[in-house]
Amino acid sequence: MEHMEHSPEREKPARFSIRLLLRLTMRDWTLAIIAILPCRRAVGKVVMRKSDPIADEEFRRHNHFMTLRDKAHLREALEEIYREFAAPTPSVIEGCPCCIATRGVDVLLNTPLREITGQQIWRYVSGAFLTIGNEDDFRYLLPRILEISVTDPGNANDPEIVIGKLGLASWREWKANEQRTIERLLDAWFYDALVNDLDNAKDGWTSWETESVLCGSARAGLALERWTGPLQEPSSAPVLADLRLRFPKDLSGFWSDAPTGLKELAMIISDGRA
Repeated sequence: MEHMEHSPEREKPARFSIRLLLRLTMRDWTLAIIAILPCRRAVGKVVMRKSDPIADEEFRRHNHFMTLRDKAHLREALEEIYREFAAPTPSVIEGCPCCIATRGVDVLLNTPLREITGQQIWRYVSGAFLTIGNEDDFRYLLPRILEISVTDPGNANDPEIVIGKLGLASWREWKANEQRTIERLLDAWFYDALVNDLDNAKDGWTSWETESVLCGSARAGLALERWTGPLQEPSSAPVLADLRLRFPKDLSGFWSDAPTGLKELAMIISDGRA
């Protein structure tokens, strides 16, 4: 039987962005509406709040700076991942005989790494280390897996799954410089997710990108204390308040795989100390 890593039933809503919707064509709008209406999880809840002109201006100024800074850092971190994990294309990707044919591995071996699409690699990521793949092919594909997850989340596996695969790959046993490269990417990803959530909060929406990165990192065995400071910044208050509101029952179901990380999160949202 095919074994894939799916989102738990109580997994949070898909990442939702007003800014993304503004870029949609009429055809995209039609497809988006068709996809969203039947699915309760596709849209974050509306948050009504009284406008404070002074606070709003500070919010816009602060987050404009963060967006410019962290988008550049994110791109740099991704390129560093490509350089650090550059490797020859594997000759074969092995897996469970009963399901290897359904994973579309041929296209992963015959397509230039940077041209592989999210749809092409999705099933590989879902089954990696469960029914298909090993450390060698995972390391080869890792730069593209991370790039798609960060830049094209609508066609990627959930961050909880993607980042969590690092734990299955025993990344803490890799070379020190490889671990540092991944940590830098996760730091940049976290800040990008935080900015996105704060921007959405400003527009009156709740999105949970920050929690996704936190949960995925916890599943990978990364201590969450590195992000306590940013989460405790006054400008991050909407995200921290939402985490407190939903903790613990309404968080991502993937936290069940990371009990240590969940305890860290509990401490962070309660008093700011992990």
